Amino acid sequence: NIMKKLIATAFILSLAGSSVFASGCNEMAAFNTKINKALKTASFNQKTLADIKNLQSECKRQHDMGMSVSSIGSCNKALDLVAVN
Repeated sequence: NIMKKLIATAFILSLAGSSVFASGCNEMAAFNTKINKALKTASFNQKTLADIKNLQSECKRQHDMGMSVSSIGSCNKALDLVAVN
C-alpha cells in the first residue's frame, strides 16, 4: 500500500514538473523560430551571425536557469539584431 502511494506521488510530481517546463518551452520555441526564420531569409555578415549565435546561446542558458525569454537581455538583443538587418 505504501509502495502504491509512493508510485502515485512520483507520477503526479513528474506530471506537474513536466507541465512547468512545457510552458516555458513554448516561449523559447517562438524565440528560436523567429531567429531561425530571420537567418534563412536575411543576409548577415559573419560578425553579426556570430553575435546572433552567441546571444542565442546566452538566451538559452538563462532560460534554462528559469528566466522568462522576454526578460532576458540577450534574447531581446538577438531579436533586435535580426529585425534591424
